[in-house]
Amino acid sequence: MAEVLQGHGRCGMPGATDGGIEADFACVEALLGLVDDLCAHEPLALFLDDVQWADPASLHVLHKLMRSVHQLPVLLVGAYRPGPDSAADRLARGVRPGHPTVLELAPLNPFAVSALLARRCGGAPGPRLRALAEHAAGNPFYVTELAAALQREGAIEIHDAIAESTADRGAPEAGPMPPPLTLVAHRLRHLRDEVLQALRVAAVLGTGCTATDLATVLDIPLHELLGIITEAEASGILRDDGDRLVFRHDLVRHALLDTVPGSTRAMLHMRTAQALAGAGAAPEHVAEHLLAAGPTAGAFLTSWLERSTAALTARSPAVAIQLIDTALSAAGPGDPLQEGLHLHRALAQLSLGHLVDAEETARCALLRSGAAAWEVPFRWIIVQAAFGRGLPDLALVEARAACGSKGVPASEAVRFRAFSAVCLFALGKLREAGVVAESARHAADGDGPALADALHVLSATRFLEAPGDDALELARQAARFTAQPCRPTQGIELQLALANSYIELDRGPDARRTLAAVHKATERTGGAFLPWYHLTSALLAFHTGRWDDALTEVEVGLDPSEHFAMSRALRAVAALISVHRGRRTDAAAHLTAVAAASDRGTLAWFYEYLPLCADALAQEARDDTEQAYNRLAHAFDHGIGHLPSRLILGFLTPDLVRLALARGDTANARRYAAAARARAEHSGGPYHLGDAYRCQGLLDQDPDLLVEAARCYHAAPRPLSEAHALTDAAELLAGRRQPAHARALLDQALGIYTRLDARWDAACATSRLRAMDVRRRTRRTHSTTRRGWEALTDTERTVAQHVADGHSNPEIAARMCISRRTVSTHVSRILRKLDMASRVELAAEIVRRDYMQA
Repeated sequence: MAEVLQGHGRCGMPGATDGGIEADFACVEALLGLVDDLCAHEPLALFLDDVQWADPASLHVLHKLMRSVHQLPVLLVGAYRPGPDSAADRLARGVRPGHPTVLELAPLNPFAVSALLARRCGGAPGPRLRALAEHAAGNPFYVTELAAALQREGAIEIHDAIAESTADRGAPEAGPMPPPLTLVAHRLRHLRDEVLQALRVAAVLGTGCTATDLATVLDIPLHELLGIITEAEASGILRDDGDRLVFRHDLVRHALLDTVPGSTRAMLHMRTAQALAGAGAAPEHVAEHLLAAGPTAGAFLTSWLERSTAALTARSPAVAIQLIDTALSAAGPGDPLQEGLHLHRALAQLSLGHLVDAEETARCALLRSGAAAWEVPFRWIIVQAAFGRGLPDLALVEARAACGSKGVPASEAVRFRAFSAVCLFALGKLREAGVVAESARHAADGDGPALADALHVLSATRFLEAPGDDALELARQAARFTAQPCRPTQGIELQLALANSYIELDRGPDARRTLAAVHKATERTGGAFLPWYHLTSALLAFHTGRWDDALTEVEVGLDPSEHFAMSRALRAVAALISVHRGRRTDAAAHLTAVAAASDRGTLAWFYEYLPLCADALAQEARDDTEQAYNRLAHAFDHGIGHLPSRLILGFLTPDLVRLALARGDTANARRYAAAARARAEHSGGPYHLGDAYRCQGLLDQDPDLLVEAARCYHAAPRPLSEAHALTDAAELLAGRRQPAHARALLDQALGIYTRLDARWDAACATSRLRAMDVRRRTRRTHSTTRRGWEALTDTERTVAQHVADGHSNPEIAARMCISRRTVSTHVSRILRKLDMASRVELAAEIVRRDYMQA
């Protein structure tokens, strides 16, 4: 948790945080994981007061917690003051009906006000006291303060158990109640001067502070402060809240702040910042007071930033920018610290996802004469900002400019050259990318970061041109190198790329091990790596036939992907599954969301084939096969954007052959089959061999080749492709008047479709064979219900058993080597399928079922 909050490994990562809410997903995930861990030991109660003053980041975390309460032994209680369309109001309205209990605290009625006055004043309130209290509008705090103020003034008399106000006795009726702050100030005026001074400083320190911090700022021994604290607590001003002192009501703190002149307040904030810095407080706490101190921060701000800017930029980049701007406005043109401040400003902008601003800051800095010592990091910021904006062509220009700069050392120039190969690959210039990567590889002379980029590009280009063990070994070598300081996430990129390579070669266990090893790093880092991890996991589950698990990964990944430009690919996976399952409404909704999204990140380009495939499959499901074929054929020949899709879309060759033959386009069908054969010859992988056999079998109308394709797909495993090949073979055998053999293959195919719940594919296969007078041997009941125990996948059953064994979500995640968020989503899906309200109910039912089966 501390590592995540300190921002290790994320400073300067493009878009590490979401600038909109100023909270990155890594920190949110760490906080939710902490709650999970606490709940694993004992039930937890969280109480949050004054939610109306919560910042957007805190509200975001609170929203996540509210969605998790049905899974955890946690009580979440929040109090807020309603306002016109306030964020807290929207949060309360946005939760699902029936799950939270929303209590509206109405004003006290006259009877309750009288009872409160009687308890405070020692007798039933008389008519004047009741009339005076009516102006409190039923607010219990105001009523209490009114009674206390009257008692301090001796303005309440009790006769015959009746408490009556003696203020303005000659007036026919009570005047208006004093304003609340006046009542609070009235309470404070009876305190000793040293107590008031301490309380004013405490008010400046914020809603709460430690006794040590308060003593440090007041510059008095702690034992002297204890007497002051005791008096403040006895007066009902302060209360002890664990290791912190807090005001009993925020109105009291505001009343105290109003008594402190602006200049004095700024001076107190300055002293507080100095005291906290000297005590080694977290940089963001010091920064809060330096911001409030304004211009008085002066020289101390500059000297403190010199020591603490790096830590502050990593932990709170938005605050860092504000303080750096303040320091820069006060710095002289020759200040030696100026360029360092500009560097951290650009890094903070990069972390917040303000890529254009980061690039501009770095460019302006390079134009100044004093920036020569900082040229390398400034150039890396420019390159990363351009690449992160989806402009690899601009990033390439800047990387080449860095290579040619006299101010860039030779070792760094090699790193820029290696990254220029990455840019060329992103632009689809595979041959040139390979040449540059090979050159950088030889020039690296053992430099890890340069070798990592060079080997990664060589691996990726070979995977597209000739996938196989040689390309895989290059990916493994690249993943072994550590990241460079200017690109702290380079190692995660390479690990996720390696996992995708394993998936392509049907090495599922290796892919799962790689994902298990990298998932904690993606959660700590956040940014684009969270959705990329979940997309990779979803693709692995989709290809191997675990479609419900794939949908779980899509659901988990969509949250961060909305901010980090991976939503199109994730929703496309969900759309593919929806089409195959015959859920046209769901598929249309996903495809509409795909069309509305604009994923501009360079990484997202490599997955643009997924929306294309989903859209084409939906068109075929609507019987628009002509349009589906035209789109796929055009993409296969001309690519998608910068990418050479003839290589990326190799997995579509069987469908292209099938659709081409249906149109009588034998020439193109042969071309597609040749492409599949060439890929299989390089890789030798069962999936690629299956594609080659299926293409040739369709072309030659050879059922034996199609059965061999099914065998290869089964070995991969690629169950959907296996079922397709079996259906193709059954259709050919039926045409050759071998109905028994055809029926057997059809039964195998329909069995696979049933396990996948691929209802559209099953209907298509049944229709194709029925047209040839072949029907399945036995009509099986469809077991893919979406409700009940039978609807649970193997993964969900494993998660459910862990829940029954009393394991928390983090513990289950560790045991299954998946992310905590994935486990949480699995639990939510299990509860929905079983129509249960909590994991306690789930655990009890599993124990009952186990007992009944014993």
